[in-house]
Amino acid sequence: MYEKFTRHASIVSFGIFLSRVLGFVRDFLLAHFFSKELRGVFFAAWVIPNTLRMLLGEGALSSSFIPVFVRYLKDGRKSAYQLASIVINLLLIVSLFIVFFGIIFAPIICSIVAPGFINLGLIPSMALVLRIIFPYLTLICLSAVIMGILNSLERFGPPSIAPVMLNISFIAFILFVCGRLTNPLFGLSLAVLIGGILQVLIQAPALFNEGFGYKPIISLSHPGVKEIGIKMLPGLIGFAVYQVNIAVDTICASLIGPSAISSLYYANRLIDLPLALFGTAIGIVALPSISRSIAENNMEEAKKTLNWAARLVFVIILPVMVGFMILGKEIISLLFEHGEFSHSETNSSYLALFFYALGLVFSCGIKPVVSFFYALGDTKTPLKVAGFCMVLNIILNLLFVKPLEEGGLALATSMSCWINLSILTIILKRRIGLVGGRLVLKTFIKSLIAGIIMGIFLYCFLKIGLHKALNVGGGIALSLALYLFLGKIFGLSEFVTLRKTFLR
Repeated sequence: MYEKFTRHASIVSFGIFLSRVLGFVRDFLLAHFFSKELRGVFFAAWVIPNTLRMLLGEGALSSSFIPVFVRYLKDGRKSAYQLASIVINLLLIVSLFIVFFGIIFAPIICSIVAPGFINLGLIPSMALVLRIIFPYLTLICLSAVIMGILNSLERFGPPSIAPVMLNISFIAFILFVCGRLTNPLFGLSLAVLIGGILQVLIQAPALFNEGFGYKPIISLSHPGVKEIGIKMLPGLIGFAVYQVNIAVDTICASLIGPSAISSLYYANRLIDLPLALFGTAIGIVALPSISRSIAENNMEEAKKTLNWAARLVFVIILPVMVGFMILGKEIISLLFEHGEFSHSETNSSYLALFFYALGLVFSCGIKPVVSFFYALGDTKTPLKVAGFCMVLNIILNLLFVKPLEEGGLALATSMSCWINLSILTIILKRRIGLVGGRLVLKTFIKSLIAGIIMGIFLYCFLKIGLHKALNVGGGIALSLALYLFLGKIFGLSEFVTLRKTFLR
């Protein structure tokens, strides 16, 4: 079971890794060719469809759709595919309605999201970008449903590759289109739309190979649709709460200045790599796996899946967290400090990255725990906890933004994640009983000690004063080798399963 779960997670991780690598190429090109003001405008506009994407597509819908779809698969694919067709049709109607009004009221939306841009005269440019990229919402929602179907069928490859297409589109437009336009932001906006189309098309062959037959039917009375709708409502609010945290960060950052939005963005891009590679990948595989176990009334198997997911998070993420805190500035400088990206931006981005790293392991840990609640059909508990943490995050933002600026916003986010995971874990333990917490704690302690020793070594290594490329490349390679050696010395059994999975 562990090897199959890990293998599926590794497939998702590979796709995410490829997407993130191309994402860093995209961000390098953006930093090189676009001023911080233009980047700030684009990133601020990009927050809006991304927020709605999480609400309607990859967030609330997927978490509600997959457990129900998996259960319908037990009765045959025909009924499951009929349910999927109805969901797709309803989602298209809702998303197109939102897109229509979003385009009309774009200037008002931009003024709310980035009030600091009003006096700078940047709202018209941001509104133009938003109007062009808003239809991406419909495309990514359709892509998310297809992902949910394929993941439920244990076809993790095509969905994991889909996000790669967006970055390919970005890179192509930056290199060959944007420089030829009077307004380069127009080219970036078109890249988003083309990327969305490609994300749908890349998954379509796999979907139809599984025998999916689309039906243009709408039925609000379908029992599966009703169940998804009921479960989706608190999920919608829960993901809205999560995205409100991001929006609050954007608002506070806009009051610092456009460069603060850019700094937070690049820090987030780095922190999002391990979060997506491991936290998101583990969560994606855990949801259908746990849902299948619960549908078969096998709670012990579901608990084992959660236990293994938590141990994977600690073994993999703790050294990454330490690495970012020690090596973060060198990484940012190497990747982005070119062209328009200044050394001062490196410093401010590293400040945010350092404090984001403090909450990385907790951010990743939330994914499988929340997946367990969703598999149980409980979307209300994560909502309540997220609502509390949202209020806490806003308060902490206001407390820390003045003394620490970008770092304060990142620290507030990390602290909220610590509390979020702690509360969810306590509630889940009371509901389903023990899930092997001693084994998880043992793994956590061993991984933390190995990570700290690795961090001390990395800090000393940087004192040698090599070229930053050698600092980053050599530091990562030597630190990884040391951590693997320490893991073997400390008897981290998770390494054995990982080795069997990747070397079989």
